[in-house]
Amino acid sequence: MDFEYNEEQTILKDTLRKFMDKEIIPLANEYEAERTQITKKIIKKLEPFGYVGATVPEEFGGFDLDTVSYCIMVEELGRAWGGLRTMMTVSNLVTTIIYQFGTEEQKKRLLPPLISLDYMAAFALTEPNAGSDAGSVETTAVRDGDDYILNGTKTLITNGSIADVVCVFASVDRSKKAKGITAFLVEKEKSKYSTSKILKMGMHSSVFSEVVFEDCRVPASSILGEEGKGLKVALNGLNVGRCIVAFAVIGLAQASLDAAVRYAKERTQFGKPIGQFQLIQEKIVDMAMELDAARLLANRAAFMIDKGVNCIKEASFAKLYATEAALRIADKAIQVHGGYGYCQEYLVERYYRDARHLTMAEGSSEIQRLIIGREILGLSAII
Repeated sequence: MDFEYNEEQTILKDTLRKFMDKEIIPLANEYEAERTQITKKIIKKLEPFGYVGATVPEEFGGFDLDTVSYCIMVEELGRAWGGLRTMMTVSNLVTTIIYQFGTEEQKKRLLPPLISLDYMAAFALTEPNAGSDAGSVETTAVRDGDDYILNGTKTLITNGSIADVVCVFASVDRSKKAKGITAFLVEKEKSKYSTSKILKMGMHSSVFSEVVFEDCRVPASSILGEEGKGLKVALNGLNVGRCIVAFAVIGLAQASLDAAVRYAKERTQFGKPIGQFQLIQEKIVDMAMELDAARLLANRAAFMIDKGVNCIKEASFAKLYATEAALRIADKAIQVHGGYGYCQEYLVERYYRDARHLTMAEGSSEIQRLIIGREILGLSAII
């Protein structure tokens, strides 16, 4: 299987790398150190590249790119700024499912401002008592004439407090369990809900929120897809989502490796660069090898998606291996830096913190192992 990028993809990667180095990385260092929230002005810098709506057809204002090309974009943004990357890919996720499941009215009204980055979106599935078990959603949606009234709490929601539209999953009938879950497009300008900031270990400049719906009235026309088919909406595109997370963390791992190599050449001890010491070389070789393996797994899954080949196992392999390898790579980068690696002045401690979150996003490492086990054995450990 040939994973070589075509000419357009190679140009895209090179163009983005230069742009990120010049326009985004200097901002990332400053904003993350001060825990300053990413601004709309920074977000709009990414509009020409299509970070939201990349795979949406041009007739709806998208860029009609394939999965591999979008993953290249994700890797370069992940290398530059993990916090900005997560905000963009979540908004893109909601934009994509609006294209896939939305009515013509929803598409015409919401896709243009989302793709132009005038709007941001949030994906609100996780709750205090519903994480990996998505079918146990407790937020309720009760029909009241032409409206639904939402009550419940969502947590760990990227973009929650800044989103112009939130894709909310709520149950219209708790007795039906998973079959009662329905997706709603809740717009900030039309429906009232409250948000609060959640402080987190990494990605300090991105928005992470608790979102509370208290008698929140939304029109019935805000349903995304069909009533009772919300889990289909939520779980659609899981393979793509896992590829995206894999490439996001590969970007972070690349940044960690680059920093370690740079430091190993510059730092001298005992009269020579530390890169000449065998144990330092061993660490850097292991980092490069794991990064290469992660990228190969992720590229394989992305190529399979573009060819329409079922790749549940391969996408989970990529997500699981890349996220855990990135942590090992970032950890070694800190060790190469010695005591300085623990200081904010050097970026490797941030790369470690940012990567840590991604072992849980899009299905934790434990869930990925259960999925892979089911694919290999034909037996499910999840009841």
